[in-house]
Amino acid sequence: MNRKIQKLDETVVNRIAAGEIVVRPCAAIKELVENSLDAGAHTIQIHVKQGGLKSIEIRDDGCGISKIDLPLVCQRFATSKLKNFDDLYHLNTYGFRGEALASLSYAGHVKIISKIPESPCAYICEYEDEKIRPSTSIKPCAGTNGTLIIIEDLFYNNPIRLKMMKSASEEYTKMVDCVMKMALRNTHVSFSLKRDTQIESDVHTNGKETTTILQNMKMLYGADMTKDMYETIINTDDTPYKFQCKAYFTGTQYSCSSKTSSNSMTFILFINGRLVDCQPLKKSIQQMYAVLVNKQTSPFVYIDLIMDPTTLDVNIHPSKNEVRFLHADPIIVTIVQAIERIIVEKSAKQTTTTTQLTFHMTPTSMALVPPTPKNSVETDTTSKKISSDTTNSTIKKVNVNIDPSRTVRTSSRDQKLDKHRYHNNSISIPKKSTISSTTISPLASIVFPRNIKLTSIEILRQSINDECDIDLLNIIRNFVYVGTIDGQSSLIQHDTQLYLVHTRHLSQELFYQLCIYHFGNMGTIRFEHESPSVEELIRLETDDEEIIEYVVDLLKERREMLEDYFSFRISSTDPIRLETLPILLDTYVPNFDYLPQYILRLSKEINWTDERECFRTFADEISKFYSYRMHIYSKEDGDTEEKQHWAIEHLLYHAFKTMLVPSKHLRQAFIKLTEVQQLYKVFERC
Repeated sequence: MNRKIQKLDETVVNRIAAGEIVVRPCAAIKELVENSLDAGAHTIQIHVKQGGLKSIEIRDDGCGISKIDLPLVCQRFATSKLKNFDDLYHLNTYGFRGEALASLSYAGHVKIISKIPESPCAYICEYEDEKIRPSTSIKPCAGTNGTLIIIEDLFYNNPIRLKMMKSASEEYTKMVDCVMKMALRNTHVSFSLKRDTQIESDVHTNGKETTTILQNMKMLYGADMTKDMYETIINTDDTPYKFQCKAYFTGTQYSCSSKTSSNSMTFILFINGRLVDCQPLKKSIQQMYAVLVNKQTSPFVYIDLIMDPTTLDVNIHPSKNEVRFLHADPIIVTIVQAIERIIVEKSAKQTTTTTQLTFHMTPTSMALVPPTPKNSVETDTTSKKISSDTTNSTIKKVNVNIDPSRTVRTSSRDQKLDKHRYHNNSISIPKKSTISSTTISPLASIVFPRNIKLTSIEILRQSINDECDIDLLNIIRNFVYVGTIDGQSSLIQHDTQLYLVHTRHLSQELFYQLCIYHFGNMGTIRFEHESPSVEELIRLETDDEEIIEYVVDLLKERREMLEDYFSFRISSTDPIRLETLPILLDTYVPNFDYLPQYILRLSKEINWTDERECFRTFADEISKFYSYRMHIYSKEDGDTEEKQHWAIEHLLYHAFKTMLVPSKHLRQAFIKLTEVQQLYKVFERC
């Protein structure tokens, strides 16, 4: 079939373009509010009918629109905020494309009443398809300084879009959410939003110059949330990716009572004053909270990011909701780690006085040490201890001329970040190995006293191998440890590349795999003196008596299975006490500040109805609890930062190298910083 190419009519083109900008009534509200803020408004009043589909009215006290500009105000690409393309990199306004009002004139009926301070009266004008509506003209009328924009019959000419709209109440809920976010940051502006015939506003702020973001937060989201609210300011003027960030976020004690889904997170991001979305940052924060809090807690995170406009691209989409910026990965890592550090410290302070537990390790008939390949493992029939071959191999030295830009670090003791700290010389670095396409976990080579042949466990073990990322496995098996950054991240080198690695993400994956492979064969951590009461531990997380009773009854009911498979022993006395926890890695002990949270999550996050899902989710919760968290150093206990860093390198990263089978989702834990060739290019120019 031969179809002739023809140019679309301009009206058709504009209506198609309008559909990208004005997706729903909420998008119209956002565009109009931004226009009011650009006009310097101190008061913005919004009134909608039928979820904005019948009418939207926005009144402000900004600078107004002069009579001469009214004919241009609804024309596409007519704007007072941009003159040439280079201005995009120095924007200090919300709008710049000149498409919002034009799109609204194609999607609905637009009426504008505006007055500038110099004018004796206001002027009214109606628009349709960019132009002044036929049979109408610009007329003088009564009015106050500022602008009133009325949008009626939104999507009247797009029946499909109209049918796709949800109920009026749902559309209005989206508007409330949008206006609350805009009002939160703009503390100097008074916002009000109401619908239909109601007198009271659903959103209202005072708009005083002295109002703070926290005060606005109390007014908009409730005082309960601010009780567990923390604040941090990040300033990175001394880094190549300069930015400033102010963040407010809830901790582990906040429990949202909203009707939204229990696992939702309120995420508000402003970049250079513009309300935008950044999925990589949001996802990273969600993953961080997933470990720190239970699903019933809905975190609240507000981030105000200021960066060099020349590193920011706001011209991604006509809606201006999405932005991209340079150095995104290190910026995201810096922000997430700063938030996590404060939550961990605050949470630890809240629980440390009530969870001072003493313990000692009680291994089973097998010592849990890093495994070695089968051909170098010896099994003692009496103790079943695994021992590795410690014979030192002889390396022949050969003098070869090598390009220095291709050299690879071969010893973790060569110019490390913490080279002046002590080292464990008994840990040797294995030779570079070749990874086969068929992956079998090194943990499968361990011989256990009990041979568990449950089908569900065999499937879970096989899934670990099936989900292996070969590229990451090659890095894990052959990396050389460079140094610890801050207790949460470390530097490693693989081949000629330098990586920043998130320690907790890797440790969580490792402990999950250890739990699955050591199923039914775990040693125990036994609490000395009086074991902690399960009920008292839960009370550190919640005061809800129904939840406390439910958790206690559940653990009583599952007592036998938990002890047999996971070395999680509950006393038979009343009240029940926690007697033991499993050993997953020799000499490694989890951070007990998170024990109350772990106990509570067992009742909420475990699927107790399906065998395989029960084992998988239980192992997942154990791995989250055991994953490496920063400790508050206690000199009284002989704990120091040096010892923490030593344990990270010689215990955790050695275990990663010898035991971990990395899955594809761990790619986000690795950030490639540079490579030797690139560094040589830089230094050659110096």
